[in-house]
Amino acid sequence: MPPALATVLGVVVIALLAGVVWALLWLPDHTKLRSPAARERAKRRKESQKRQKELRSRRESLQRKAARREDTT
Repeated sequence: MPPALATVLGVVVIALLAGVVWALLWLPDHTKLRSPAARERAKRRKESQKRQKELRSRRESLQRKAARREDTT
């Protein structure tokens, strides 16, 4: 293959790759919640998960404390 043709093909391939990367970067963010109702549901779900996590850690802490108390008895 002549060097000029290889150079042209290389430039075309690089341009295509750059175009694909540019297109992917400019796609809209599909993870962003658009509707206010969906945003509110997500917020409530996050708060609920946080409460459940706190309750779970408290329950486990109490169980560990009770187990330690039984071990010393």
